[in-house]
Amino acid sequence: MNSPSLIDIGANLTHPKLYDQLNKIVNNILSSETEIVIITSSNIEDTTIALDIISKYPEIFYTTIGYHPHNAKDFKIEHINKINKYSKNNKVIAIGECGLDYYREYSSVEQQIFCFENHLIIAKDNNMPIFLHERQAHGDFIALLKKYKHDIDKAVVHCFTGQKKELEAYLDLGCYIGITGWISDLDRGQHLHDLIKYIPKDKLMIETDSPYLIPKNLPFKHDGVNQPSYLNYVAESIAECLNKDITFIQEIVTENTKNFFSL
Repeated sequence: MNSPSLIDIGANLTHPKLYDQLNKIVNNILSSETEIVIITSSNIEDTTIALDIISKYPEIFYTTIGYHPHNAKDFKIEHINKINKYSKNNKVIAIGECGLDYYREYSSVEQQIFCFENHLIIAKDNNMPIFLHERQAHGDFIALLKKYKHDIDKAVVHCFTGQKKELEAYLDLGCYIGITGWISDLDRGQHLHDLIKYIPKDKLMIETDSPYLIPKNLPFKHDGVNQPSYLNYVAESIAECLNKDITFIQEIVTENTKNFFSL
């Protein structure tokens, strides 16, 4: 039996480490278990580049539209109309990556909150899923999310690396959880080996967050650059942690992702 085709919910394909070798990245995807890749946008320029990639490979890629908290300083009210316009494109399937990041304050707290709240409103107004980022900002993040979550049908906390209390707070709001190769990192991600069992099987999705967070369980030499074709190694780590068959994990995360993004 063939393995289910996987969907990478977050890959930073506009990053030079991937974009500059795009043909190789695509060929690797085509020869892997990864079938569909959602390109993460961190600003409107990323979405423009992503849509150009999609025009060349429409059978593989989708994208998001929004401002990462690092780029919140660049977000202006006049961008809302442009984001709303992009949201009508059937290849733009979520608002984000957006949220709060107090670990590295590349944008001020005030700029981040202003940007994040407007993205929550945009997701509500366009009835679109939202792709979320949070790092060391849980209090403010969950307060804003609670304010709008009842008006937003689908939200995923991407690249979850937090603690049990944070996980419970997200699940209480009905959020989906995105897991990356962090779970295969025994130095930084060991705690996820226990926490993964608390994620309901219908709320789990997987991602590479490439070119970052390369899985530590790759069985071959590599150049340190993560890519969407490595996604199955994230599924493999999860299967090991849950003592489940890899096919079971592949099937549930693919079904969840298709349902979440209406693919």
